[in-house]
Amino acid sequence: MKFVELKQSLKGQVQNVYIIYGQDRFLQDKSINLIKQFAVDSFVEMNESIYNDENLNVQQMLEEAQTLPFMSKFRFILIRDCFNKMLESDKKMILDYLKKPVKTTVFVMCDDEKNDFFKKCENSGAPVDCNYLDEKTLESLVPAMCSAEGKQITANAMHKLIEYCARDLGRINNEIKKLACYCEDAVIKPEDVDINVAKTLDYETYRLANAICQRDYGTAMKLFEYIMQEKGSTQYLIGALGNFMRRYFYLQATKQDKDLCLNTFKIGEYPYKMMIKESGVLKKNELMNSLNEILLVDYKIKSGRQTDENALYSLITHLTRNL
Repeated sequence: MKFVELKQSLKGQVQNVYIIYGQDRFLQDKSINLIKQFAVDSFVEMNESIYNDENLNVQQMLEEAQTLPFMSKFRFILIRDCFNKMLESDKKMILDYLKKPVKTTVFVMCDDEKNDFFKKCENSGAPVDCNYLDEKTLESLVPAMCSAEGKQITANAMHKLIEYCARDLGRINNEIKKLACYCEDAVIKPEDVDINVAKTLDYETYRLANAICQRDYGTAMKLFEYIMQEKGSTQYLIGALGNFMRRYFYLQATKQDKDLCLNTFKIGEYPYKMMIKESGVLKKNELMNSLNEILLVDYKIKSGRQTDENALYSLITHLTRNL
C-alpha cells in the first residue's frame, strides 16, 4: 500500500507485520509513528523495542516479540537500517518467526529500499511504500502543510518548491517552516521560494542540462564546478545528465505529447513545463548522440581510460558545442 493509504487501513485492523521501504525518510518516520500510535494504547516505553545496526540482537528481539504486552493491546517491535549487514542465520530466524507471528505483537521492518530479504518477507506482512510521492499527491499535501504554518502558497510557488526539494517530503516540510518564518506576506510566491529554498543537486543538474541545451558554455562550467564542490559524485552527475537528456528526447520523440510524457515516461508536471521551453530547438538525432556520448564517457571512466573530472569536463564541452 502507499503511505497515503496506511492511516485508513489502520482504522480497520492493525496487522502483525509491516514491511516499510522507500527513499523518503520523512514518510518512513510518519508510517512508523502511525503504526505505533494505533498498536500501543498505553505504557509505550514498556511495550516498545527498537533495533538498528548498533544494537541488533535478533535472538533477543524475537524473544521480546513473543512476550505479552504490558497493559496494552500490542507490543511494538521495530527493526531498521541493518538488513544489508545481517547474517543469513539471523534472516532465517526472522523468516521462521514470520511464518507464525505472535498475535499480540506488531513487528515492523524498515529500510530505504525493497531489498532481496524484504521480497522474501512481503507475503508475510503488509508492505508500505514510502518512496517519494508523485507530484499530484504532493500538490494535495503542500497547501495543507502551508496552512498549518499560517500561510497560503500559489500554484507556481508550490511547483517550484516540489522541484527544488526533489519531491522529498521531509525537505518540503522543513522548507515550508523556513518560508513561514521569512515571508511576511500571507501568501508564499515564486520569488519567495527562489530566495529562501535550498535547491537540491538534482535541480542544479537540471540547470546544467538547460545551460548545455542553450549552448551556454560559461554557465554550464560554473554549474559543473558548483555541483562538484557540493559533493556531487561523477557517477551521480553522469546519471543525472543522462536522465535529463533522455527526458528531452522523450519530449521530442512524442512531439511534446503531455499525457505520454507525464504518464508513460514519468516526467513530472513542473519539469515538463520547464523543459518544454528548451526542447523545441533541439533535434532527436542530436539528443540521441548526446546520450551515446554520455554512455561512452561512463565506459571510459569505469575502464580507467580517463580520470573522472577530465572526462566530465570533456563531456560538458562536447555537449555544449554539439547540441
